[in-house]
Amino acid sequence: MKKIKYIFIRLLGLIIPPAGNSKFRIQNSKFLAGLSALISPAGNSGFNIQNPKFIAGLSSLIPPTGSSPAGNSKFKIQNSKLILLSVLFFVSCNDLALIPESVLTEDTFPLTENDAIAAVNGVYIPNSDFSSNSSYLAELPADATQCGENVTSGSGASIGTFEHDPQNGNVASGWSTLFTGVTAANLAIDRVSRADIGDTVKARLVGEAKFLRALYYFYLVQLFGEVPLALNAEGDTDVTRAPIDDVYTQIVQDLTDASASGVLPESYGGGDKGRVTNGAAWALLAKVYLVWAQTSPAGNAAATADRLTKSVAAAGRVGGYELETEFLDNWNTGKRDGKESIFSAHHIVSQSSQGDGGNHLAHCSFATSFSQATPHLILSNTSFYDRFDERDQRKRGSYAKSLYNPDTNGYFEFRFPRFRKYIDTINILTTNLTRSIDRTILRYADVLLIKAEALNELNQGPTAEAYEAINQVRRRAFRHPLNAVSVDDIPAGLSYEAFRDTVRSERFLEFVYEQQRWFDLVRWRILVKTVKPVINQKVVLTLDEDGKPVLDADGNETFTISETKDKAAVSLKHYRFPIPQSQRNINPDGLWQNWGWDGADEAKTGANPYAGFE
Repeated sequence: MKKIKYIFIRLLGLIIPPAGNSKFRIQNSKFLAGLSALISPAGNSGFNIQNPKFIAGLSSLIPPTGSSPAGNSKFKIQNSKLILLSVLFFVSCNDLALIPESVLTEDTFPLTENDAIAAVNGVYIPNSDFSSNSSYLAELPADATQCGENVTSGSGASIGTFEHDPQNGNVASGWSTLFTGVTAANLAIDRVSRADIGDTVKARLVGEAKFLRALYYFYLVQLFGEVPLALNAEGDTDVTRAPIDDVYTQIVQDLTDASASGVLPESYGGGDKGRVTNGAAWALLAKVYLVWAQTSPAGNAAATADRLTKSVAAAGRVGGYELETEFLDNWNTGKRDGKESIFSAHHIVSQSSQGDGGNHLAHCSFATSFSQATPHLILSNTSFYDRFDERDQRKRGSYAKSLYNPDTNGYFEFRFPRFRKYIDTINILTTNLTRSIDRTILRYADVLLIKAEALNELNQGPTAEAYEAINQVRRRAFRHPLNAVSVDDIPAGLSYEAFRDTVRSERFLEFVYEQQRWFDLVRWRILVKTVKPVINQKVVLTLDEDGKPVLDADGNETFTISETKDKAAVSLKHYRFPIPQSQRNINPDGLWQNWGWDGADEAKTGANPYAGFE
């Protein structure tokens, strides 16, 4: 595609936002109506492009799943021309003129500063698209979450019972979404770096794109292990899986560039709130160094110590943030981008082509609304709810046992608690339909617990600074002043192992349903032993012959509690997800399968890369 079709520029003109607001917003009803002819919802995983003419147009840009471009048997990560088209088609910018197709080409974009902003805005989109995938990939294969859906295998339900395989649609969608983000970032970095715009805004935009590329690769390397390291704006056709340490080296380089002095601002105002800040770059770098130190295949003691040292240093550079007094304010739709929020995936109804905000974490936790019926995602059993002290505000901030129902003007008591964080109680009657709560990715509590953990690992025992970091998190939880000793502080004198276990416990209490648990269990190498013993509990409604709930004398639904050991199939291979078969069909040599999965070759994977893992 040498020229951007004039019709796309005309459509783009319909969605130009007010001057001074560079955020990505799709608000024009005519534009959305036009999109609806092309795009329709496809479950909880994304969009289904169904229009035949649109499909025909795309076919010249990308090969169908499971095939390869004519004359090229190698896997192409993403088609750069398609991504550029998507950026222009879906992302708005200020003052973009209607340029004849003979002038606007792939090589001349971006022409203005606003074009460059639009290109980088497009790099944020896969981050929001990944929100729904993350609920299945990072929640269900952990110990504390189960799938309540009665759905076929090959969906999220099979991930929760460890019956998924390389054909799983959610796994393939996660891979595709993240590599779409990588490719969009590559394009933006290349095009914006060469754009004739001011040096300050150029450096900022490239820094944002590098942060996002690092974030996408951080997800990918944790989910899949070795992954193709594609950094070419034109797309890479001859790719193979790069070593894990090489991927982390690139992630660190991108975040080092983004966190350099003067690249990213400390904060934004107005419509730019939510963009990548300098603090976000340091926070993610702190987390990356900690995870890399714990998961590098090399296992070099000196390198591990260096990474832990750098994790602590990076955490110390995160300034301008503090803990919210009210834990649930982190998910209050009226207080977006609050003082604890470092980086999140934004979800606004007007920005989603599905018209519902796009964050299915909200839908999945409250799909059945005020009913005892099991929603799509729910805690595995009530023992996880019972782990919390009754005085800990995170208990009611993480789980909903009782919620006010405006329809009945009273409180509804759930026999089985719901995940609370993504239930919008301001608009509770539509929260399962309007999913515009931001997905939390980095908040200040995470930085404090990263620092505490890294210090303990580095020194093989806790320091005063490590105690202070974890105690601030606990003081907020129990409503104490943050900087004064409290009765709920961690006791002094803990050994390395005792402090380590305390930090791990605190991370569970702090990050329920924030897509952190599976990643934590994997990096601590305790996935199998933690998950295998879990007994799932489910509410089973008593139904009449017409399939309607049977009510008791007080009008309440009647039910029984069933118990199953649905997580018993977990094994060492589940420390990684399988490489999607659809991708291996295109490039079987470069994308070898992970150990333990169908199609794996031990000549490439080793006999058991997880020896010693628990």
